[in-house]
Amino acid sequence: MKKLVALALSLVMLISAASTALAYSPEDPITIPFWHTRGSSANYEVLKASVDAFNETVGKEKGIIVEEIYQGNYNTNVTKIQLGSQSGDIPVIAVTSSAHTAMLLDDNLTADMAPYMAETGFDLNNLLNVFLNVPAIHDGEVHTLPYVRSTPVFYYNKTMADAKGLTAPKTIADMETFCKALHTVNAATGEVDTWGFLMLEDTSFIQGGLLWSTGSPLVAEGGTSPALENKSLLRLFSDWRRWVDEGWCQPYAPTNASAECTELFYRGKLAAFIASCGSLGNIKKFAAENGFELGVSYLPYYDEPATGSGGGNICLINGNSDEQLRAGWEFINFIMQDEWVALNAIKTGYVPGTKSVAENETMKAAWAEDPNTRVAYDQLAWAYGNETPYFPERMEFVQIIAAATSLLIQEQSITPEEAFEQVQNDSAHLFN
Repeated sequence: MKKLVALALSLVMLISAASTALAYSPEDPITIPFWHTRGSSANYEVLKASVDAFNETVGKEKGIIVEEIYQGNYNTNVTKIQLGSQSGDIPVIAVTSSAHTAMLLDDNLTADMAPYMAETGFDLNNLLNVFLNVPAIHDGEVHTLPYVRSTPVFYYNKTMADAKGLTAPKTIADMETFCKALHTVNAATGEVDTWGFLMLEDTSFIQGGLLWSTGSPLVAEGGTSPALENKSLLRLFSDWRRWVDEGWCQPYAPTNASAECTELFYRGKLAAFIASCGSLGNIKKFAAENGFELGVSYLPYYDEPATGSGGGNICLINGNSDEQLRAGWEFINFIMQDEWVALNAIKTGYVPGTKSVAENETMKAAWAEDPNTRVAYDQLAWAYGNETPYFPERMEFVQIIAAATSLLIQEQSITPEEAFEQVQNDSAHLFN
């Protein structure tokens, strides 16, 4: 932590940001609450470092104190913001997931940052295209910026793969061959020694990314669902259940599924899985501690390379004074500079969201040292934001699919056709 803060402090002198005169001053500072979702491990470490660095430099100079407050996961944080908007107990700055964008826009909870961006010379076009083409940036207004964004990647035990002369899969068909080859069963007991693959249920993020690659995603402009109309969801349901029935794909656990998955992987009981690139820092660390080399590759695709991008955005919250919002923007502007974008990515695995970061010396050095850390960034070239297109009922639709997935994969009590029909019936009211 101290090393990271020291590095940031040495870099902050390179960052300049002009702003209009503010009513607060070093002698009479303003405190800005920052509600976030980054409560532990590398996530909290890099967040705390950024807050401390800001408070000791730009904040100290201008009279701004950012107070970071952990509020739980995305759902909890958004709920607290919604409730707080009624009572007046709201943050100035907040982290929210891409999947909650429609809800916040509908409730008019996010402030337009465009005026403050214009005053400070922030170049919006420096954001990667996937983060520009979102509902929160429209008609000259900017309501969120990418902060801890991620994309699903294919993690695998490279030591196992190398031993069998296997290279990372590109397509879903390649993935089947790859994972089957790494699946092993004890000849004496018939018990599985190493599962070939495990796919977690994360409808909007993982399954949504796979559906993009079919050309028929979950939702489309105009409030339709190509995944239902063209039956790409049935295709995915059928493949996933077949993998489980064939025995080389383990069903996800009923509780603590992500933790159970990574624990199996660290113990050498699982060869490959799909998860967020935002977990790369921790997965890399624990793989090394357990004595094997980690492999990271693009999300396997069906018909064409494609994926989704989820994770967290940062925003200013309506209901605060212009003075508070201006002060909040100072911090957001600070952490959106390439040095902090790079450090955030290096420390955690989240994707850096700017074009210019590719020329940042800190980022280039990290990519050169470990090419795995660049996979997710490169994959953004064919990614779609999970909040795109705007669909107010997205969260309800995702929950309906997740419920059917649980019966199909985790409980195995219904067929793919029955799961698909259940989704059609339960979501019909969303598309009429």
